[in-house]
Amino acid sequence: MKRKPTIYVAGPMRGYENYNYDAFDYRARKLREMSWEVINPAEMDRDISAPPTDPMEFDPAESYEDREFMRDALKRDMVAICNECTAIYMMAEWENSRGSQAEWHLAKALGLEIHYEVPLPKYSE
Repeated sequence: MKRKPTIYVAGPMRGYENYNYDAFDYRARKLREMSWEVINPAEMDRDISAPPTDPMEFDPAESYEDREFMRDALKRDMVAICNECTAIYMMAEWENSRGSQAEWHLAKALGLEIHYEVPLPKYSE
């Protein structure tokens, strides 16, 4: 059975205002405009409720509640990548996110297409 083209949006959340949900939503919208079926973890997080801690203070290494949320979210995301996706979209700075690194490794192991966002250059004046 051939899967329909479905892409998972991966990127950093912790340490970003509103968990970087605006950036995730923007990428999901653009990918849908390109006819992809999209799995957006920001949408899935909002469906179950926001993480328990402020995004600037979220730390699974320190907080039991944060660790449990992270465990449940990663499990949910890994199942979605395994069962539904044909590709993954790596947002800029994904390398700085432990969750995104895990998602990348899973996508690589599964042989999914991997698309990378090209970050805009940072100019100094």
